[in-house]
Amino acid sequence: VVSGNISHAYIIEGDSCIDKERFAKDFAKAILCGEEPGCGCDLCTVCRKIEHDNYEDMYVVKADDLSLKDAVISGLLEKLKNKPVYGDRNIAIVCDADTMTARAQNRLLKTLEEPNPGTVILLLSENTENLLPTILSRCQRFDFHRIRSRVIADRLLYIAEQESFSLAD
Repeated sequence: VVSGNISHAYIIEGDSCIDKERFAKDFAKAILCGEEPGCGCDLCTVCRKIEHDNYEDMYVVKADDLSLKDAVISGLLEKLKNKPVYGDRNIAIVCDADTMTARAQNRLLKTLEEPNPGTVILLLSENTENLLPTILSRCQRFDFHRIRSRVIADRLLYIAEQESFSLAD
């Protein structure tokens, strides 16, 4: 974000216990915050609006029942066609992206292939195997499954090192 190398689409994947929506909002703050670009200050108007879900250029959609329907994605894409009101970017957070119907995924695919300038789409997923390969190929990925495994491995290594030091004493 600091270098300005922001992709138009990301997939944020992780278990249901991981607050992917929180990560997506923090990422949006990092992109949009004028006070602390790359981090987000949590104090400026932009950060506070994002935190309270009333930032004019951020759209969050969620599954109604068991799936995210075509009509919801269609409505989101219509909003993303508009120029941003407040800043220079539109941010879309698609919760439960892995529950999108095939028709909804195909509708989203067109926008992923030819995004409007300044649009950033964040797809939140528990299981990317439910997403079309063409969607996967057009998005950058944050995989919290691997991150969590790495953190656990690092902690176990740290504990093992501490125990070996205490045993030597």
